[in-house]
Amino acid sequence: MGHILIAGLGDLGRGLAETLLAEGHRVSGIRRGGQAPAGVDLYSQDLLDGAHLLPPDQVDMLVIIMTPSEYSEEGYLKAYVRAPLNLLDALAERQPLPPILFVSSSAVFGDLEGDVDESTPPAPERYNGKVVLAAEQEISTRGLITVVRFTGIYGPGRNRLLTKVTRMAHGDEPLPEAKWSNRIHRDDCVGLLGNLVGRWLAGETVPPLVVGTDNSPASNLDVYQWLAQQQGLSLPVPAAKPSGKRVHSRFIADRGYTLRYPDFRAGYATLL
Repeated sequence: MGHILIAGLGDLGRGLAETLLAEGHRVSGIRRGGQAPAGVDLYSQDLLDGAHLLPPDQVDMLVIIMTPSEYSEEGYLKAYVRAPLNLLDALAERQPLPPILFVSSSAVFGDLEGDVDESTPPAPERYNGKVVLAAEQEISTRGLITVVRFTGIYGPGRNRLLTKVTRMAHGDEPLPEAKWSNRIHRDDCVGLLGNLVGRWLAGETVPPLVVGTDNSPASNLDVYQWLAQQQGLSLPVPAAKPSGKRVHSRFIADRGYTLRYPDFRAGYATLL
């Protein structure tokens, strides 16, 4: 059993904390708000002001799951670069830095075409991908790290796509062009993170980079049409070859982690 510090107790952070607690680990957490799952030792603070509250004893694993407060370059810099580096600086004054699990994004691949995976060099073009990649690189200089690049996360409470499909079916929103869509269920995000934490704590060899996706890229138009049908709506879509990137995870394909929801149909069936 280990002591895991989770910086960021949003949806994924809460889910991971609950999973680790159920396995018998000790979990501490950092967030701006004052709520945390029962059993978590919470150190409420804004890391942009510095990490002034930290666990008094040794941390065996650090998990960083940040969410920007605003979707702008400045918002991303605060969440993914400044806040984590403040935490690392403060923790390093107390102990040797433990292994770090850093939640990143497939946005670092930018607008690449075709198949991409852990071996694909990142090529971000927008500020979000550029900032997140810079955070990966900077944090990687501090110590041992596994970066997890998640694709589009869906699951309970994430209803934007369902609303979009309803609007398109009613003619209130036009169909977009055909593109490859890549996604992973929220529960598989939590499961994958828990898997990697367990590997680190067990002293296993853990790759420095893992892509988190369900390994079932699909045309966005096919996804929209299927979701409409499941809700009793009609949404005709044209036959069109999708553009964009098809994201794959070698780690998951090599059975490093077993998906609970291996495609969008399995995942969305639990939400409809």
